[in-house]
Amino acid sequence: MDRWIWVSLTYATFAVVVRDGRVVDAAPIARWSIGKPEQRVADYYKRKGAEFVPLP
Repeated sequence: MDRWIWVSLTYATFAVVVRDGRVVDAAPIARWSIGKPEQRVADYYKRKGAEFVPLP
């Protein structure tokens, strides 16, 4: 089952889609994250000051 993660930065807000612990889809600004582990992507955005919140 896919999970949507809301990412909010000072310059952009978008979502990434995670399946089995890996990003499988993302907004164009985050295309680099496709195929990468969710935790690695979350850590990257949190270092940038982003909110990284799973959506219900």
